[in-house]
Amino acid sequence: MRNQDGVITKNELGMAICKICNEVLYTLPTNRLKKFYVVCNNEECIGKTREGDTK
Repeated sequence: MRNQDGVITKNELGMAICKICNEVLYTLPTNRLKKFYVVCNNEECIGKTREGDTK
């Protein structure tokens, strides 16, 4: 894939998503759509993980 400047780039189809607040934290170059659920550095999300409130 080429960007606006004509430079060849990789597809950023992988996503790291916070499993508490559902915020997309970053993307990853992958061959197909992939989702990775992690916990972000937000204090509220970390606190819920410690309490065991994850779904």
